[in-house]
Amino acid sequence: MVFLDHLPGLLLALMGWAATVLAIDGASRLTPNDRRAMVVCSWLLWMIPGLGTLVMRGLISTDTAALSVTFTTIVLGAIVLVGALRRPRSRP
Repeated sequence: MVFLDHLPGLLLALMGWAATVLAIDGASRLTPNDRRAMVVCSWLLWMIPGLGTLVMRGLISTDTAALSVTFTTIVLGAIVLVGALRRPRSRP
């Protein structure tokens, strides 16, 4: 139950990332590839302080937090890349 005390830090990071994704999605001046790249990069930027709250409280180590952020960023990037490659392309 100690973990639930520090859940707001992670939830704030997830909400911040979701709000960033919505802002990126509304940016019509960006190409679809630029949007995808920004979504993955913003995940990295929001999860560092999100997991940092757990590190500060001593619930996880810095190495575990770094590995978690790295692994989830790689997985998210792979999902976005596969989605981009499987999309039908329209020819002008």
